[in-house]
Amino acid sequence: MKRLLSVLALSLFTLCCSAKPLQFGVRGGLNISDESSHKYLSGISNSTKFRQGFNLGGVVNMPVTEKFDVEADVSYSMQGFKQDIYTTTLDEYDEVVLQTITSHYLNIPIVAKYYVANGLYVECGPQVGFLLGRTNNAKDLMLYDDPYEYSKSKKVDFSIVAGLGYNFYDNFYVNARYCHGFTGTSQIYDGGKNRNIQISVGYMFAR
Repeated sequence: MKRLLSVLALSLFTLCCSAKPLQFGVRGGLNISDESSHKYLSGISNSTKFRQGFNLGGVVNMPVTEKFDVEADVSYSMQGFKQDIYTTTLDEYDEVVLQTITSHYLNIPIVAKYYVANGLYVECGPQVGFLLGRTNNAKDLMLYDDPYEYSKSKKVDFSIVAGLGYNFYDNFYVNARYCHGFTGTSQIYDGGKNRNIQISVGYMFAR
């Protein structure tokens, strides 16, 4: 984690101190998120399901060469997952309820972008996310303390980001990313690592 933070800090320093003209913009779009299976699911649920959310934030981009850019984002990201839970842990259960866990993150990815064709690029880099809040719509149905509440969640999430996008000539662009978390989301159970697909539209302001 310390190495990843060092990489993020060095990348931000490079962006700020570069003699190249920086580009600024905004981006936003759809999140399709989930969490990897964790031990807490045993006995109360079959599996997790994707949930939809959104992302919205600002972008700073530094052109390095004709084919290579470095980009940093600061964005709000609504993530989490869904699952069917049983109202009892017995083999015979009375009801199945759809539970939705909502995680609110402030994400800061820093990616290297390489242009493989005119306007088309691929990108990859680290991301750090700071948990702003976490809610459980079925909290009242939990037999014991809610394992998904904010106080029992890890507050920092480290991920790797990979994606591709296309820049249009009128400063608009489209982008798709996959974010793969490594640190887990809970302080009390194993697993539960973030998985998130982002499909976004952005606009870069003219220099």
